[in-house]
Amino acid sequence: MIPGDASQLAGRFSAAGRWRLPSRALLRLRAAASGGDVAVVCFAFSLAAGVLCRGVALAAALAVCLTLATLVYPAGLLVLTRRRTWVLLVLLIASSTVVGPDPAWTLGPFGVSLQGALAGAGMVMRALIIIVAVMGLVSTVPIDRIGGVLEHAGLHGLGFAVGVAFNLLPLIERSLVTSWHAMRLRAGLRRPITAMRLLLVAAVTSSLRCADEVVLAAEARAFDPSARRASRFVWRRRIVPLALALAVVLVALTGMLH
Repeated sequence: MIPGDASQLAGRFSAAGRWRLPSRALLRLRAAASGGDVAVVCFAFSLAAGVLCRGVALAAALAVCLTLATLVYPAGLLVLTRRRTWVLLVLLIASSTVVGPDPAWTLGPFGVSLQGALAGAGMVMRALIIIVAVMGLVSTVPIDRIGGVLEHAGLHGLGFAVGVAFNLLPLIERSLVTSWHAMRLRAGLRRPITAMRLLLVAAVTSSLRCADEVVLAAEARAFDPSARRASRFVWRRRIVPLALALAVVLVALTGMLH
């Protein structure tokens, strides 16, 4: 059975026959992405495009990165269905609009800056590119393989640190949710600024406590990052055309700045 949206596409156009090849090609591409190297290359392209591009080129880079996410790691797009993601993005562009230079007009005690709004839109597009790329990479490639890429590149110990960091995220999130509900039951949300400070303190203390436990466990098992053998990450030859094509697209996008 063909999973996901590809099955809907194949079922809708199965009578035409000509749509069977694209659906099979899409499944073949996603199967190749499960190896890890395709997702890593797409992630590197998205990260470079989000950092180097700006203006119209940044909007084009966002469209390309979302297309890659749809084809290679569609699970990364699930973050866009969460309401809190869009709330943070709206707050980001709103704060940039209010504090931006040369306000075009005033709205009560606040000034509305067009330059700040454009800068905020750029930050939102960069945030979308990076968030989707990170979530797509994590959902497609196992953490041990991501650490294997870093270890294979000679960054000894960084792969272990990345794996620990990703594994600690659910614990930190659980601690924040518990602190939030405790404050809500004790009417601690009546002062939002104080509540945010307490949540920040809870996040920091929880992170430090979990990190200390991991370090103690590693020392008890005589863990030595310098002596750790790098895990093998297989780079296939067929990834070269994709990497070259994405490099050409990146050069074209950065060339739009000039």
